[in-house]
Amino acid sequence: MNNQQEENNQQQQSVEKQTEQQSQEQGSEVTFTDDQQEAINKMIAEKVAKERAKAEAEAQKKQQQAEKDKQDAVKKAEERAKMSADERAKAEQKDREEALTRKMAELERQTHEFQTKNMLLDKGISTDLLPLVMGANDDETSQRLDLLNQYVDKKIQEATEKLMAGKKAPSAGNSSSSVVATGDNPWSKQGWNLTKQQQLLTTNPEEAQQMIAQANPQGFYIGRN
Repeated sequence: MNNQQEENNQQQQSVEKQTEQQSQEQGSEVTFTDDQQEAINKMIAEKVAKERAKAEAEAQKKQQQAEKDKQDAVKKAEERAKMSADERAKAEQKDREEALTRKMAELERQTHEFQTKNMLLDKGISTDLLPLVMGANDDETSQRLDLLNQYVDKKIQEATEKLMAGKKAPSAGNSSSSVVATGDNPWSKQGWNLTKQQQLLTTNPEEAQQMIAQANPQGFYIGRN
C-alpha cells in the first residue's frame, strides 16, 4: 500500500514538473504577426547582404593588391637580373632602408593614435571621435581636440542652463533615491564625462537635471571648477 502511494506521488510530481516546464517554454516563446516577421526577415536579409558586399569588396581589394605586389616583384627581379653585383647590392640596401622607414612610420602612427586615445579619455570624450581629432602630429591633434572640447562644452553649457532654468535641487527629504555617487555623476569634478553628459541630456533629461543639480556645476567648463 505504501509502495503504491509512493509511486502515485512520484507520478504526480513528474506530471507537475512536465507541466511547469511546458509553461516556462510557452511563456518564453515570442510570436510575431506575419507583417512583423516579414519586416524582421527583410531587415536581416539587408544586413546580411550589406555585410556580404563589404566582405566581397575587401576580398577583391586584397586580391588586386596581391596581384599588384606579384607583378612588382617580377618586374623588380627582372631589373635586378640586368644589374651588376654592385648595383644589385645598392638596390637591395635601398629596399631595406625603405622598409625600415615604412616600419618606423607605422610605429609612429600607432604611438600617435594611442596617445590621442588617451587624450580623449582624459577629457571624457568617446574614442569614436579619433578620426576627427587625430592630426598629423601632437600639436595639430591638441589644437583640434581643444576646438572640439570648447564646442562640446558650449553645447553642454547651453543644455545645462536650459535644464536648470527655474528648477531647484532636490530637497534632502526626498532625494535619497535619486542621489548619484560623485564618481558616477558626469557633471561632477571627479566623474566629468562629456560623452555621458550628452547621452543623458538626450535620453533622460530629467535624470540629467537631477545630476546637474546635485553636482552644482559652475562656470563655462561645467564641473571642472
